[in-house]
Amino acid sequence: MKNHKIERLRSLLKQNEFGGIVLSNSDNVFYTSGYNNVMDGWQLPEPISAVFVPADSTKPVILCIPEASLIGIIVSEREGHPIYFDKIATFDLLNFCKTARAQDAYMQLGEDVSLRLQEISKHIIGDCKKNLILSLEQIIGSYGSPKPILFDDMRIAYRLSQKIDFNFEDGFELVIEARSVKTPEEITLFCESGIKADSVMSHTVNQLGVGAKWCDVEKSVAHFMIDEGIDPLPTSPMLFGGSYDLVFRPDLFRTHYDSPFEEGQIAILETQGKYKNIWLDINRTAHIGKPPKEYLEQHEIVKRCFLDVVSRLKPGKNSSEICAQAREEISYSLDSPDKLLMIVHSIGHVPLESPKAFPSTGLDSALEGFEIKKNMILSFDCLYFGSKLGPSHMENVFVINENNSYSIYQYPIDLIEVH
Repeated sequence: MKNHKIERLRSLLKQNEFGGIVLSNSDNVFYTSGYNNVMDGWQLPEPISAVFVPADSTKPVILCIPEASLIGIIVSEREGHPIYFDKIATFDLLNFCKTARAQDAYMQLGEDVSLRLQEISKHIIGDCKKNLILSLEQIIGSYGSPKPILFDDMRIAYRLSQKIDFNFEDGFELVIEARSVKTPEEITLFCESGIKADSVMSHTVNQLGVGAKWCDVEKSVAHFMIDEGIDPLPTSPMLFGGSYDLVFRPDLFRTHYDSPFEEGQIAILETQGKYKNIWLDINRTAHIGKPPKEYLEQHEIVKRCFLDVVSRLKPGKNSSEICAQAREEISYSLDSPDKLLMIVHSIGHVPLESPKAFPSTGLDSALEGFEIKKNMILSFDCLYFGSKLGPSHMENVFVINENNSYSIYQYPIDLIEVH
């Protein structure tokens, strides 16, 4: 089966004269192979799986996993998520694999499982090594290249360089560049996630009103997301949130008010989570009770800025320049124009994966922007933080096609009025 992601990685590796890339970040492992270890949820400071992608297509793509996780390949296949690999290298994860290898006279695997395990085992190279580094040493020694090998974790490269002699470089930027342009399968999945996001926003709005408590809204939204197959953002599904009077009072953009909503308050509904391992990020603004005319006018100005940028979301444009044009032409009508934050960023397995040089989260990255390309999935934040009337926020995620873009979210960006 054709793997468009592997093809894209190999194309970039060849263009830049690299011999291959070792990916051990869990998102990158999933990106290239579809492999997702349940223990990735531990968020360990060191990797527990890896994938080696050689630039040479005659060499195998090698999945490196704990031996005890071989059965997980079958489980994933049964759930409709086949794992991609040409070869497999195994290693011991603590003493789990040792225990898994122990004889159990009472264990009986189904014939279909036994046959599939035998098929998978034919792809295993070498013996099970005592740790991930030793397993990768075997892979690089057998399938490496005189050209530099890239790594998304330079700790792995450093440890390997103490054992074998080879050229290596940092591969973080190349893999992010690869991930920033989506495959047809990813675009389809993002469109599916858009339907989920719209339903989450509808549910969220239905929980709002005079007398409702923000903490209850958060719990209800989190439960709804879980029922819809979405993993909510940890701590709260709402990155921004809470209720605001005339002064915008965020605590790291998240507030935990347990007092009931009152007339005149504003709720920012930036709702985030993961659906099938891709990021969901939708933002709307709600007003508790009838909004003042001045606030409605402010929201409309922010909306005009938003729509102006969206009209320029096209291949060949610069992500920063299209925001600057809207700022120059429209935002001057706001009370505090410089309090309008507009940023276009690539989104995927994480909310920020724009094709910029590391570190990509600094000011220069936002000011310089990046070239918009066909098949990118871009999120556009248009967030006004003015305190005179209160904040107005909106955000959508867009697919970039041949000549323009379209939003995967359909929930209106108009100000939401609840009572």
